[in-house]
Amino acid sequence: MKDYDVIVIGAGINGLTVASYLQKAGLSVGVFEARGQCGAFCDTVELGQSGFLHNTHASWIVPAMSPAMADLELERYGLDLRGCDVLFAKPFRDQTNTLLALDSTWTQSSVARHSEHDAAVVAKIGAYQAEHGGEALEINRQMVFGAPTVDLADRVARFNDGLMRALDAPLSGDDIGRMTGFEILETLFESEHVKTLPGALGEFTGQWPLNRRVGPTVIGLAGFNPMAVHTAKGGSHALTHSLVKCFVAHGGEIWTTCPVEKILLEKGRAVGIRLSEDALIPGEEIRANTVVSNLTLVPTFLRLLGEEAIGAEWARRIKYFNYDDPQLLGVYWALEGDPVFASAKYDPGIQRCWVGYFGGDTLDSIRTIQAEAATGVVPSQTMGGWFNFTRADPTQAPPGCHTASAWMSVPPRPRRWRSKRLKGWNAWRQGLGEALADEITDLYEEFAPGFKDLIIERHINTPMDQENSNPSAIRAPRRSAGI
Repeated sequence: MKDYDVIVIGAGINGLTVASYLQKAGLSVGVFEARGQCGAFCDTVELGQSGFLHNTHASWIVPAMSPAMADLELERYGLDLRGCDVLFAKPFRDQTNTLLALDSTWTQSSVARHSEHDAAVVAKIGAYQAEHGGEALEINRQMVFGAPTVDLADRVARFNDGLMRALDAPLSGDDIGRMTGFEILETLFESEHVKTLPGALGEFTGQWPLNRRVGPTVIGLAGFNPMAVHTAKGGSHALTHSLVKCFVAHGGEIWTTCPVEKILLEKGRAVGIRLSEDALIPGEEIRANTVVSNLTLVPTFLRLLGEEAIGAEWARRIKYFNYDDPQLLGVYWALEGDPVFASAKYDPGIQRCWVGYFGGDTLDSIRTIQAEAATGVVPSQTMGGWFNFTRADPTQAPPGCHTASAWMSVPPRPRRWRSKRLKGWNAWRQGLGEALADEITDLYEEFAPGFKDLIIERHINTPMDQENSNPSAIRAPRRSAGI
């Protein structure tokens, strides 16, 4: 078998992106994937009846925020992003809602219906960010694509110093950097209907307001700015397809059903890989100048390299890496119609939105469930994100039908749920997923009466299911959002 300039282990969307850039730059690249297809966590499948497509992991994809969209010409290779003019919606139990729309005046109006004070805060944040847009974009570029530095932290603090002065808030940029997101939202806003939307968005995007030092990112969410987030025509897996097509069009080679057993070393340097005996080409050794791993920490360093390569000290550190941060329980429905939210009578714009969050009518309740999930407890209150994919892309279901999903944050090894003691990872084998899926279904029915009557079939994806689907996903890493 031929050798390569670069070998990439794992054909997830990040591995495919790296491979595409390097292949396009003129290097010879081989990608080796253990599964029979690429994109384990950016997948779209028929879980049951034909024609109903379900996005089992990545659901809210963000290639439009990445330079890879243009650099790799993903539209040319078939990626057709789809969205709605209302980007995010939060319905409440009083049958009102708050909407984040593509049109900022619509968002302002939605916020103002709950609080003129809060609408003024949102307007001031937006005006400041627009006035300093170049600096904001450069900071964001460095935060997303660069290494953390003291200079960058100082730059963020100076930016937020100015923002706090514009808001006449008694905070400095350094204060923002030390605060939790909840503290910031409570300082800026007065209405629970307003402050809970960025609070929910923080959980939605993995920037949990519970944590300290997320203040600078939560400030961005508090501006209620439009976001370049989408589904794709045909589902999330279209992103995987476009990356595969780009890579192959430039001469790259993908070897599926080829799990890697070992990264080969010479004089402490990676020089290739050896495939496992279960691979399509059993035990084959392939050489390369550079080896890139798209697997997670433990599989890469303890299994493919091993303690003899990395040393006892690093092996011990990696053994104690925490894979037990909150993950996602997903529930997927095939529907014979489009759910109608009760709050559509208040603002029908919610029916033009394909993604949002229900439950969590107060910031305290969102704080409570995040604290519970972070300490190994299944949240006592059921709340989480919802997707109605076919509002943005009708091709993901048969004509006239719809698909929907919802998720809630859960500890992967839960020890308690309300009054019940649980047995950690084994709780998923003992029916916890079904019990929580029932709760999520009831929650959807509460916010969209008649939802249950639309259900044709239901499917569940627990953290254990995610790990079983991809063994590199120890304790089921959180939902990816794109590239």
